[in-house]
Amino acid sequence: MSSLIQSGNLLPMDEVVPRAASVQGLTRSSILTARRRVRAAPQTGVSYGSAGANGGSQQIQFVIADQGGLLDPASISLVYNIRTSGTGVEVPDDGHPFTRMQISLNGQMLEDNAQAAKATNAEVKLASSQAWYRTSGSFCGFELLNNELNVGGATGASATNAITQAYAGAWSDVSGNCAAIAGRTTSAATVANPLAGEQRCLPLGLISGIGRMKQYLPLSVLGVLNLTLYTGSRQEIMFQHTLANTDADFSLGGVYVEYDVVVGHPEYMNLLARVANDPNEQGLVMPFESTIMTSSGTIAASASALVENSIVVSRATNHLVRTFLLQQYTANLASTAYPSQSCFGHMQTNKVQWRVGSMYYPQIPAEGDASIWCAAQLAYGSASLNEAASVINRVTWAQTTNAAAPSVAAQASSGYEGVQKFNYSDSFIPAYGFQNVKGDAEPLAVDGISLSGASGSQLVCVVTNGPPITVTPTLGLVALRFIQAQAGSVRVQGA
Repeated sequence: MSSLIQSGNLLPMDEVVPRAASVQGLTRSSILTARRRVRAAPQTGVSYGSAGANGGSQQIQFVIADQGGLLDPASISLVYNIRTSGTGVEVPDDGHPFTRMQISLNGQMLEDNAQAAKATNAEVKLASSQAWYRTSGSFCGFELLNNELNVGGATGASATNAITQAYAGAWSDVSGNCAAIAGRTTSAATVANPLAGEQRCLPLGLISGIGRMKQYLPLSVLGVLNLTLYTGSRQEIMFQHTLANTDADFSLGGVYVEYDVVVGHPEYMNLLARVANDPNEQGLVMPFESTIMTSSGTIAASASALVENSIVVSRATNHLVRTFLLQQYTANLASTAYPSQSCFGHMQTNKVQWRVGSMYYPQIPAEGDASIWCAAQLAYGSASLNEAASVINRVTWAQTTNAAAPSVAAQASSGYEGVQKFNYSDSFIPAYGFQNVKGDAEPLAVDGISLSGASGSQLVCVVTNGPPITVTPTLGLVALRFIQAQAGSVRVQGA
């Protein structure tokens, strides 16, 4: 699933300009004549909250329109400054502060993800590499696992121990990394950064499949693209691992969207309009990935014995591409004591299997950490263990943090797994890919399985585990949908 991290990359000509759209007298290289970068402010203003407070539960709305060119979806990026406040060490959770995301085209809903921040973290953890996370990811809002961003404040020979400790952290030492992150997000305005806090740039491809589309969008034919983002509450977005403090808050400033418009040759633009509007033409069809997140009931505590639990969700799609499972403490879904958008515990899980009607995926349940891991990697690119394909290692995969009492002794108590040093790095994300073509091979434009024939269009995830306390499971379902422009109308096909 390397395509998840391709936002901003230049795509090959045969992707953005289909061979069927040929114009006599024009070469393929002359179809596109220019490219320009556009910045647009939200209709709802550029600031949300102020001075590191009151940025939660806000709505941010963008309108993207252009009558003369083609929108490059991979170039769409959200730019903003996040500033935090509070007592103790307070940091924003990994990724971004937008818990809900809606995208519509010409008034029709393309995607509505009610748990967008969790979906982003789950797929980034599975699909990106440590190299990406440590470098480009740090500009996008991914910092909690990255010890290379630690900076020491002490100087001089007498501070040797302090300097060594500040710089000698370990990958996934979240508690050890928080102080340096807070130093950036709580910073006051400077000459170089007049908006204060930390500026971030979030490619749309990390939050929506629209940003990973392989074709340019002729908005003059398709209509206006609307992007609406909803920030989570401060309890959902902020993290204070010092349990005595609960006042962490945030604000957003300098919020903009930036994107590229590619200018096409007039003859080519006329051809696109004719193909989309003439009833005798086949029209334009553009696939994209759409994600829904569904939390289904709870799983009761069972620290001393494994119990089989079934999680049932419905989606009437004919093109389910992949699915993933998240498990989180019910009591900490909105708590500054727990990074609820990025911390997904192992919960003493032993087996995972998915079922659609009478079909099982895999046929024999994935059993044990390594087996479950390989199935997840196959859903996101390659199961080859000799590739740096994820930010997760076997320690963070098997971590179940005791969020109620993050100490060495408490972490060793019944049902909790891992060690105190790696608290809050929990990254257990079982996944399964339903593509017919998997691994490193070139993916099919249309792939996946149908849920429509199953009773209630249901997908059932069967997980055998023994969580230490009550857990809320969440299933993410990624399926293909299609933008179709034909005979003068624009429709969105698929569920």
